[in-house]
Amino acid sequence: MKISSRGANIAVLGLAVGAAFGAGYGARANQYPDNWRWPESSSPIAPLTRTADGNVMVQPVAAQKGTRAYKPDLKPYETLDEVRRAIKDNFVKTKVDDTEITYGAIRGMLRSLGDRFTRFLTPEDYNEFLTSNKGEFVGIGARIDVKDDYAGSPQAKPWGGSRPYIVDPIQGGPAEKAGLKRGDIILAIDGKSTLDLSQDATVAYIRGERGRAVKLKIERKLNSPKNPRDTKYNVFDIDLNRDTIEMHPVDLKWLPGDIAWLKLDEFNEKTDVEVGQALKKVVAGNDGKAAKGLIFDMRDNPGGLLNAAVDVGSRFIQSGPIVITHERNGQERLYKAEPDHFMNLKIPVTVLVDRYSASAAEIVTGALKDTGKATVIGEQSFGKASVQVLVDLKNGGALVITTAKYLTPSKFDLSEKGIAPDIAVQSSPEDEKTGRGAVLQRAVDFINGKKESATGAVTAKAIPESAPSEN
Repeated sequence: MKISSRGANIAVLGLAVGAAFGAGYGARANQYPDNWRWPESSSPIAPLTRTADGNVMVQPVAAQKGTRAYKPDLKPYETLDEVRRAIKDNFVKTKVDDTEITYGAIRGMLRSLGDRFTRFLTPEDYNEFLTSNKGEFVGIGARIDVKDDYAGSPQAKPWGGSRPYIVDPIQGGPAEKAGLKRGDIILAIDGKSTLDLSQDATVAYIRGERGRAVKLKIERKLNSPKNPRDTKYNVFDIDLNRDTIEMHPVDLKWLPGDIAWLKLDEFNEKTDVEVGQALKKVVAGNDGKAAKGLIFDMRDNPGGLLNAAVDVGSRFIQSGPIVITHERNGQERLYKAEPDHFMNLKIPVTVLVDRYSASAAEIVTGALKDTGKATVIGEQSFGKASVQVLVDLKNGGALVITTAKYLTPSKFDLSEKGIAPDIAVQSSPEDEKTGRGAVLQRAVDFINGKKESATGAVTAKAIPESAPSEN
């Protein structure tokens, strides 16, 4: 089994009952006496009678008041098969897809657990999941999440459901080249509404064959007035040609004053090796000049693989736990630092986080903060502290099941709380990617020994050609 701590935030697709159906059911139910019950029958469906006006009604059967006809010794497998047969024999549509009702039953079982991170992956979803963790896929080049209870422009109606949105366009990908921005809401994909579409389903619709186009309907917020009613939006269609996206999670640049800026986007199978290579360049210095400090930037990092988080943490911590997991049986398991990974940096280290830093990113942040290896700057992190395992299914799909929650080395439980920064600074999302912004500036000032940030912004320069960037 593979272990993941990814902050996927996938919403299970819900079934909404139409208002017209609800009203009709309520009116007809009021016709029944207080002491009626469903008739006993060898069939799971009670006998039906058609009235003169063509309506179908269930015939009430007299019973003692307050009693219900049910059996407490529920047999799960028999009951599920009974329901499946009842649907096949009686549902108004004669063609019922066994695959869809089976998937629906699986999702319903997992939803009953009340854990949003435990979910079902169809064979297609599972393939996409594995491909993403390898660091290469075909798509538009954008990280996508889902906003719950979304209310935007009139074109986003009905309001109150969830909508997918662009978290971050990937540098050099079709989305960035087309001008898509962080925060853009995806209202439709190839004409299909995205209302209540899960993250996995959204990704599956967007990905496809290399070179083939996908049409997105985008809603972009243009202002942030005090009165939400005054908010202005731009809604537009855009065609993007899918392309192969090679994910290099690590990007290293040098800032003025020989300060290294290491940006880590996610924890996949390439992460540890690329972080190790980047840190070797930091140790070697900038054109022969020793590095004055390291800014380890994990803003917008949604997490990823647990073992990758332990490996990366071990680059900074020589011994002791990187993370502690609290298992279902009440036992604790320590994931200790791997001494052969230790880089022994002898320069100040700052870690940058924001409200989108989650899961594996929080594991590393918590470990560096608890052990005093780094100063955390930015915003409160997301607060996803659960560990999942992947259970392969015979049909090619998989279950992602939460098996434990994790604690930082000091046994701090960050569930739903996140990690508080040592120095709180609000992000400015529009300019952070270009090497400018208050959070990055505060980190530079901290390394330079300044208590307060100077005015102005920081502009990064790429690593010289003699030491090419990992991106």
